[in-house]
Amino acid sequence: MWELLLRSRKFITGSVVVGVIVMFGIIGPLVTRDANKKDWTKMGLPPSNEYLLGTTAFGEDVLAQLCLGIRNSLLVGAIAGALGTFLAILLGALGAYKGGWTDEISSFVTNIIIVFPVLPLLIILAAVMEQRSLIVVGVLIALTTWPWAARSIRSQVLSLKEREFVNLARMSGMKDRTTVITEVLPNMLAYIIMVFVLLVGGAILAEAGISMIGVGPAGTVTLGQMLWFAMNQTLKAHWWDMWWWFIPPGLVLTVFLSAVFVVHAGMEELFNPRLRTV
Repeated sequence: MWELLLRSRKFITGSVVVGVIVMFGIIGPLVTRDANKKDWTKMGLPPSNEYLLGTTAFGEDVLAQLCLGIRNSLLVGAIAGALGTFLAILLGALGAYKGGWTDEISSFVTNIIIVFPVLPLLIILAAVMEQRSLIVVGVLIALTTWPWAARSIRSQVLSLKEREFVNLARMSGMKDRTTVITEVLPNMLAYIIMVFVLLVGGAILAEAGISMIGVGPAGTVTLGQMLWFAMNQTLKAHWWDMWWWFIPPGLVLTVFLSAVFVVHAGMEELFNPRLRTV
């Protein structure tokens, strides 16, 4: 199955684009200038040989900020994706396998959180917190975006728990938790990876959304923070006077999220039996 996945043009294309952006975020901050260093003598410079993407209204190197912003946005996405996937598995898989009151409580918690509007809730949570680090923002996003994944995983587990290999494990005296971890979840690995990919992309988009209204991570640079500063500073003059400040982060966000969707589409076509048959 994984060999077939490596033959998928959608998966390969999306993965290459995602990989390039990730490497850009990892290596870029190591070889560029200090992203937070202000040079008041070089404010608002257009792209040139010295500054490939120009400078901000504060004299900061846009390329250096872009590299650091990619890294920090990816960090938020990774934290939110990992924690969100864990919560989805914990409340979706274990509850569905055990059934009874465990499943009822898990479903009740999931249904309560899923009805809350995510973006307004994130805005409120972020606004009331004085210290908003990358980790805190990632955790807040994870706590508000996992319910849909839990419901999807629950439906998968309800189907798998009736399979013969699970019944054999149960008859052998294996504990429920061990059965879920060793028998059920490995057969859902591809689907769990798809959930993680979507949660990462959604978290990066959510961070950009709350940062653009001023309640994102404080004291650091992310793609959303770059857009917020560009929006608030350039609107005081003319938007297109400093196009090099907001187009790079907006373009990276668009390309990255599109690539994530392409990766997910390639995996979905292979791992979804209906689509694979077509």
